[in-house]
Amino acid sequence: MHDGVDLKACYDTVFAVLDGFVKSVGYDDRLGIYIRLNHGDIESVYGHLSRILVGPQDSVTAGDPIGITGATGRVTGEHLHFCICYKHQYINPIKFLYELLNKNDHERQKFQSASDPVVE
Repeated sequence: MHDGVDLKACYDTVFAVLDGFVKSVGYDDRLGIYIRLNHGDIESVYGHLSRILVGPQDSVTAGDPIGITGATGRVTGEHLHFCICYKHQYINPIKFLYELLNKNDHERQKFQSASDPVVE
């Protein structure tokens, strides 16, 4: 069973998708070197890394670099395994990212509209 998405990578920097803290880092036979971030009801997991840039209990902000992609664990080539858990249930990470991007885009547009000068 595959609970996430595999993203093509080539020694790329991995960034936190949300604010939170590092719940755990480690090595798993299947996932390889991994990072698990806690964001309240949501957890994000990043696997098959070659390098970890954060430590347990570190605070992270969305967009912070947290690791470097790799080919550790059970893999056929380098990639990033990314998954999202919501209240301990795996959800589709692509749909999650899509909704996150839409929310951020809407917030940005709302902010820009509020800061636009009024033309009379």
